[in-house]
Amino acid sequence: MNKNIFSINSLSKYSELFQIIGVIGLIASLIFVGLELRQSQRIALAEQHVERTKVFTEVINTATNNGIAYFYSDHDYDKNELFTHNFWHMFWNVSETDYLKYRLGLMDEGIWQARYSIMKRNKSRESYTSRVCDLAERVWQGKSTQLDSEFVKLINAIPSKKCN
Repeated sequence: MNKNIFSINSLSKYSELFQIIGVIGLIASLIFVGLELRQSQRIALAEQHVERTKVFTEVINTATNNGIAYFYSDHDYDKNELFTHNFWHMFWNVSETDYLKYRLGLMDEGIWQARYSIMKRNKSRESYTSRVCDLAERVWQGKSTQLDSEFVKLINAIPSKKCN
């Protein structure tokens, strides 16, 4: 008699093994779904932050077009200083969004390092005139109270020139 490996008797011997393989497959697929959900949540958080930054940028652009310095209505800025002041507000919001994307694992290391080097150059204030330095410091002091605390710690750790 020719014993076939796929006979009912021989398959029943392997039923426990098949059940174990099935459970392992089920667990693996649940882990995969969980990781996908976590990634989707990260993407959704980043997209929400990007949308808020877009709205904020529109508000700042409107203020600039109307000669208003955001968050600092009592100013003696000329047109260029007004633009610079409002630009700094937008810059720090966009930078915070980049930091969030990086922290959530949604930004490539190389891109983050390029963006972070711009943040370091701007926060250091090395090439600024006294007036622009004061302006940058004033904006950072006000802005830092509105940003993510981890991002503020990162930026505050950057050595910067003291303004006059």
